[in-house]
Amino acid sequence: YLKKNFSYVKADTLQQAIKLFIQLGLNVFVLWVGALLVTHNRLSIGQLMTYNALLAYFVNPLQNIINLQTKLQSARVANNRLNEVYLVDSEFKVDRPVKSETQLIGPIELQNVSYQYGYGQKVLEAVNLRIMPNEKLTIVGMSGSGKSTLVKLLVDFFEPTEGKVLFNQQDTQTIDKKTLRQFVNYIPQTPYIFSGTIWDNLKLGNRPGVTQADIIHACELAEIKTDIEKMPLQFETLLDEDGNTLSGGQKQRLTIARALLSPAQVLIFDESTSGLDTITEGLLVDHLMALEEKTIIFIAHRLAIAKKTNNILVLENGRVVETGTHEMLVSAQGRYYQLLNH
Repeated sequence: YLKKNFSYVKADTLQQAIKLFIQLGLNVFVLWVGALLVTHNRLSIGQLMTYNALLAYFVNPLQNIINLQTKLQSARVANNRLNEVYLVDSEFKVDRPVKSETQLIGPIELQNVSYQYGYGQKVLEAVNLRIMPNEKLTIVGMSGSGKSTLVKLLVDFFEPTEGKVLFNQQDTQTIDKKTLRQFVNYIPQTPYIFSGTIWDNLKLGNRPGVTQADIIHACELAEIKTDIEKMPLQFETLLDEDGNTLSGGQKQRLTIARALLSPAQVLIFDESTSGLDTITEGLLVDHLMALEEKTIIFIAHRLAIAKKTNNILVLENGRVVETGTHEMLVSAQGRYYQLLNH
């Protein structure tokens, strides 16, 4: 990168020098020849000055031609980048038969699922898992154990290298992606806030018939209502792109409130409470656990969340090494017990 940058600076400096040389060189040439003509009474001083002033109409187009080369290069690079986007096939190109969310209500199963990025090592290997409707599950494990990859397979961000992901016996490869993503809501660690009011941000992707009372209730569950009410314009407060006026924890709670207003029956929280203090996180998790009609999957490094869920999945090097409740895994004194005590 440094070599390329150095080459660019050298080429740019050379072009600037060429432009300046042409401009000053022509000025010197015109004044030199003009001065000789004036001394021989073949040209008046006024004519020479007029000719010299009109020289700019000739020099400027020359400079623009030199500048055109860099603009053409920039246009070529921009065209290549646009084509990288436009020439990629849409993920919605293939028509899939399962288009009703009611067909997805039932257990979620992973049958012998493996996944690898490109030609690298397997991130997940022979994972078997069954999640019952309305279950509360926590996936724990060391960084790089495949936790995020596992849940992204549930939203069909990736297709499994081997095995199947099933929703109520329906393979994700046969489920319409829009239908699947209305049924499963993935909330990443890095929240997405766009330019607009807090109302606008909360209304993104809402289920039909959401009322103002529903939005306020969702904010209460997400422990963000008090923070919004302290703002000068409350729900009408304008946020810039990325919501820089909010703290990291406030942005995370705002996206959690938005997820609660979606039609999704399955909510996946991928370290979505990492920016919160332990007290606020505890209250928020308690509210989420009380949602009896939703399946909730947590990915957590803080094992305080795992203690509250009715099932825990421990991943290590892409494999499921333990499953069970907090009490069962502590008494087994296996990998979960080691994570808990370190």
